[in-house]
Amino acid sequence: MSGGGQGPYGPYGPPPGQRPPPGYPQQPGQRRPPGSAPPPGHSAPPPGNPAPPPGYAAPPPGRPSPSQGRSAPSSGYAPPQAYSQQRPQPYGAPQPYGAPRPYGAPPPYGRPPAPYGPPGGPNRPRESGGGKIVFTVLAIVIAVVVGLVRLGAATHTADQSTGPDPSFGYQPPGETDSGPAETATNPLLTDASATLLPADCDYAPWGTGVEVARTFFETAAGCLADAWRPVLTGAGLPFSDPALSITASTAGVTTPCTGTTSEFAAFYCPANHTIYMPISQLQTDLFEDNWVVYLSVFAHEYGHHVQALSGILRRANSDRVDAGVRSTQGLELSRRVELQANCFDGMFIGSSSEAGSLSSTQLNVARRDAYGRGDQAGDMRDHGTAENGGRWFENGVEQNRTARCNTFTAAAGQVN
Repeated sequence: MSGGGQGPYGPYGPPPGQRPPPGYPQQPGQRRPPGSAPPPGHSAPPPGNPAPPPGYAAPPPGRPSPSQGRSAPSSGYAPPQAYSQQRPQPYGAPQPYGAPRPYGAPPPYGRPPAPYGPPGGPNRPRESGGGKIVFTVLAIVIAVVVGLVRLGAATHTADQSTGPDPSFGYQPPGETDSGPAETATNPLLTDASATLLPADCDYAPWGTGVEVARTFFETAAGCLADAWRPVLTGAGLPFSDPALSITASTAGVTTPCTGTTSEFAAFYCPANHTIYMPISQLQTDLFEDNWVVYLSVFAHEYGHHVQALSGILRRANSDRVDAGVRSTQGLELSRRVELQANCFDGMFIGSSSEAGSLSSTQLNVARRDAYGRGDQAGDMRDHGTAENGGRWFENGVEQNRTARCNTFTAAAGQVN
């Protein structure tokens, strides 16, 4: 993909598995011991942002960016949306070691991609003369379904999938392998020094073929495990690797969290601890070989696995069932879960860049992409706005502390 950038590799840096030659712009980092404070801030990116690659053209003047709901599974990941000219500051508590240095916002282009995970919200019924009858029937069906869900919640440990909605994966009694069912006070979030060390990763080459893509995500999973294992074990929490499902499409794929539906994109199912990455839903025709985008999506879903291991996901989804999955409180809990995964995603992408495995250009592409994902008009409001999604990703990159990713203590306006 052509665009701004320098060096023989173009704007997105060297291909995975190949180290850049001396002098090639990147962000080499130095390993720092656990518990040490991170640098006071990252340096500003090179002047100017790279020109948007093909397929990211801005909409014609005067034409609003069309909203992209989450009801159509084929929407996948569309180009990021326009950004404000003022970079919002990351969320978090007062920063004792200084705030990160500000940097310019990327140039606006295109409409945003769909949020992480599969489409949400039910399809709106078609208006017809029998609308009242249909509404009555639907109300009865919903009442029955809600009753069954609550019955399941009463006899099993609630552990909702972060993928298709509504879907629930319940762990049978005695088979839990996670930490305490806590959110804001979870051990993963109370250690102010818990950080990811620079992730020096040799990513396998990316390709849209199933076997090539599987190898790419397997090497990424190994690097993510090396990064998160010491953090979890240091907090007294268990660690295990997630299973991976890399397929060409969603056709014929069944999961404990989705059943037989094929309406899902990349998501994590806690019922079987599996990350599902259907290549057809990544919109590779738009992002092409810009593999840092796919890496960021994968790191987000791996963040849900970290939440499951720590016990955060179990408690959040149990509370959501009690409040009502689509109630105001239930949707806010969903947003806190998703935005925390954005923050964990940023922690890993930032640490990988700090170690030199990603170039500074690739880091900026991931930042831009993070600000382009979120709930759109008409969505169920279960992932958070694009602005908040970008801010929490930014928090992860700049602060690299799990305590700074505690969305469960954040004000409501920071998770809307």
